[in-house]
Amino acid sequence: MQKIQQFLRFALLSGVGWLCDFGVYSLLVLLTDIGSSSANFISSFVGVTFVYFTSLGYVFRRRDQNRKVFLTSYWAWQAASITAYSVALGLLVASLVNLQLLTELGVNIAIAGKIIITPINLLTNYMFMKWLTRFMTVKNA
Repeated sequence: MQKIQQFLRFALLSGVGWLCDFGVYSLLVLLTDIGSSSANFISSFVGVTFVYFTSLGYVFRRRDQNRKVFLTSYWAWQAASITAYSVALGLLVASLVNLQLLTELGVNIAIAGKIIITPINLLTNYMFMKWLTRFMTVKNA
């Protein structure tokens, strides 16, 4: 039960991180000349950095005494993860376009693809954070 609660807390913080991501993305796209891919990469790092710092204490009960080492590892993971899931999303969207059923139903294929990919991404991010925090100091109560 404790592991489920831990995952749900991580999912909640990840949802808030996604809102930060989406807000920054929207501002960059609407207020600057930056392209959507660059805006997505920048905004994604805002969201995942929020999740990193908030989930250390609230979800995993850890202190980040070697902040630079762990944060760099986390960012490296996220760079690879964002890239891999972006490629997977592109492939999924291309496959969904071929189905044509979603288009006929008026569903935005890109949004549908993002909805399908997000839970898988959430799970892999949780698993990485759980692994990474094993090497950190337990937070005092």
